[in-house]
Order: sequence, then structure tokens, then C-alpha cells
Amino acid sequence: MKHENSISALKITNTIMMWLFCLTVMMLVMPWEIISTEFASHIETNKIVLYFALIIEVSNFISQGLLTIINSVLSKKARRKLQDKIMQAVEGLDFAERALLREYVLQRKSVLSLPVNEPTVRNLIDDGVLRIVNVNDSENYRADIIIAKEARPYITYKAIGLTLGKMTEEQVTQIMNSRPEYAKQKYNHQNKIFIGANAVRNVNATTMREIESKNEDVAA
Repeated sequence: MKHENSISALKITNTIMMWLFCLTVMMLVMPWEIISTEFASHIETNKIVLYFALIIEVSNFISQGLLTIINSVLSKKARRKLQDKIMQAVEGLDFAERALLREYVLQRKSVLSLPVNEPTVRNLIDDGVLRIVNVNDSENYRADIIIAKEARPYITYKAIGLTLGKMTEEQVTQIMNSRPEYAKQKYNHQNKIFIGANAVRNVNATTMREIESKNEDVAA
């Protein structure tokens, strides 16, 4: 809100300064002698003031232009720094972090409710891989968290320990056993499905088919 107010105030200031600039230039270049010799005399007497005002107005535009260029350069530098930080974080994902990121694929959801005080979650947030979009349970420190837009190009199947090809039963079992409890969705016994995932009637019997199905049609 404050940022929007500052932008609005800046636009108003720029509009006023532009009108003053146009007025100052007009008063300096117009042949006022043709219209009124008395007014032309006043302009001539106060020309130093008009030139001083013109310098201030031009300086304002130049300074804002320089600030815009500097902010643009700094923003690009900050984005590159963030991308490098995210890329290094993804390349150095540990077992728990891969398991957490896999939950977005396994549950087919872009938003998960996670405890922000969980070390794995906190680390990924600090590294810019995850981003909080809404705090839905302040008492239990849980929030709706997404994979940051800047991190999505780096979150590949390979990065989170999945493969597009067929996986052995041992690999699938390992993946399912490594799922973090705090990130799992509640199991619905009526329709026997995991919320946001494919039908799972028996985890031990159909885990292989479940993961293979997700690998074929879910993009990280």
C-alpha cells in the first residue's frame, strides 16, 4: 500500500514538474513584446529566476532518469544473484528437501500447507526455492507455500529424484517411505484416494503404478 502511494505521489510530482517545465520554456522563448511590452519587461527582469527554475526542473528529470537506470541495473543484478542462489540450492538438495519437493508432484498441487518452522521447509524458503503465499494457521505456524516462479525451471524430475521412465518397486517404495509426514494430505477412506493424487487402493500393491502414472503426465 505504501509502495503504491509513493508511486502515485511520484506521478503527480512528475506531472506538475512537466507542466512547470513547459511553462518556464514558454515564458523564456515566447516573443512577449508582441503581446505586451509591460509583461515582456517583467519576464526580462526575472529571467534569472526562470533560468534557475529551468535548471531545477531539468535536474529533476535527469536525476529520475538516472535513478530509473540504476534501479533497473540493480534489479537485474538482484535477479541474477537470486537465480544463482536458487540454482546452487537445487543442485545441493539433500534427501529431505527432495522428498518435500516431490510432494508437489505426487499430490499434483501447486500449493501445499506446510509448517514454516520445519527446518527443511525453512531452508528452502530462505534459499528462494519455496515462497509463502498465505499464512493459514498462525498458531501452528502453517502456511500455504508454492514453488517460487524463479525456481521452477530448475525443479526437474532429475533434481527431485524422479524419472520419466519405469521405476523399480524398490525405488518406488523408497520414494513413498521418504514422504514427509507434515506434507502429506489426509487420506479419505470413503473413496480411497489421496487428495490431489491418482486413486490408491493399496499403497504396497499399486505404488509402482501410481508413480509411473504421475511420471508420464505430471511436469515438475
